[in-house]
Amino acid sequence: MNILVIQETDWLTRGPHIQHHIFERLSKNANFKIFVLDYDIDKIERSKSVFIKRKVYKNIRKTTRDSKVEVIRTSHLRIPFLRRISSIITNFFEILKIFRKNRPNIIVGYSISNGFIGLLISKLFNVPYVFHYIDFLHTLVPIKYVQNIARVITRIIFKFADVVIVHTDFQSKYIIDEGANPKKIRFLPIGASLENIYVDQEELNKIRENLSIKRNEFILFFMGYLYEFAGLIEIIDYYNHKVKNDHYKFKFLIVGDGGIYGDLRKYIKKIGAEWVILTGRIPFLKIAEYIQLADLCILSFKKNIITNQVTPQKIFDYMAMKKPVLSNNLSGVYQQIGVNNGVIFAKNQKALIKKIGELVNQKEKLKEIGEIGFNYVKKNHSYQKILNNFCNIMRDVLRNKKV
Repeated sequence: MNILVIQETDWLTRGPHIQHHIFERLSKNANFKIFVLDYDIDKIERSKSVFIKRKVYKNIRKTTRDSKVEVIRTSHLRIPFLRRISSIITNFFEILKIFRKNRPNIIVGYSISNGFIGLLISKLFNVPYVFHYIDFLHTLVPIKYVQNIARVITRIIFKFADVVIVHTDFQSKYIIDEGANPKKIRFLPIGASLENIYVDQEELNKIRENLSIKRNEFILFFMGYLYEFAGLIEIIDYYNHKVKNDHYKFKFLIVGDGGIYGDLRKYIKKIGAEWVILTGRIPFLKIAEYIQLADLCILSFKKNIITNQVTPQKIFDYMAMKKPVLSNNLSGVYQQIGVNNGVIFAKNQKALIKKIGELVNQKEKLKEIGEIGFNYVKKNHSYQKILNNFCNIMRDVLRNKKV
């Protein structure tokens, strides 16, 4: 089976998200061939001219060591305001080219603009289109007036996609309000990668030494893209003097980059917050040793229209490593995980920040919560189970399309 995956972010550097976990695992099966059409959203590609050439990346491995995913990045102009437009045009012709050479059995979309193109071509060739809705996409558009256009296009995709996959009831209610047919909606929760929890003790000891972390130190842990709304600066500001004056004894390990990374580095140096450790980006296949250092993992996002309705992959990565999670009371997370399942919910971001201080001296209790979380995700969120559910959705889509 050939599956074409379409997204508007960088498959190579962003995430891993649920689509990486699903399609890398599928690609290991000889019966599946996975093509991904992505976009250089972070402007990493370089060229001496204004023209960025088409590139193909084979056997991309972000979550599994023997993945055979093929990522195609179309040519585009390296000119402000024309980058995205030129990419959309070349995406259109690239999809037609894929149909000529390796006609997809299914298209799975994660985006608006090139996702809409994929939808149009799927109707032209009578191929099922599945819209996997993992973010409130139109709200991510940086230009306000364009958000309204993006929302209209998203509604069209909701209406004409063969199936729309969501994670929570919250998302389901939202897309129904936006015009989706309730009969087309399928639920697929976020998974936990239980295959990637092995810890190399020798590597762990090296990391401890390199980061100057002692075995008995309490480690607060955050990983992922460093959004401004992640609450990291607020945590540092609240505890900086308290930690320096030995009122609290812990270190804050932040693994990730992007967003405010550069400003955060400068700010930490400016205020002398030596208890905060920034590592930069670490590949997912090497992340287990870093999570193992943690005593408490946090999801400290401010509540807004985006964060309140999604469930980040990182929570399940924490829980798979038997780590307790302290999270803001975000609706998407609360609905998908619930209470007493390994996640401690705070009323809001301010309450979460204060709660950190309460938990610093409760290592044993936190270990028990971590065990509860692990048992919960092992039973309900293993990627083997998620993958089986996804394949069942694909089979149903193909069966209904033939009928």
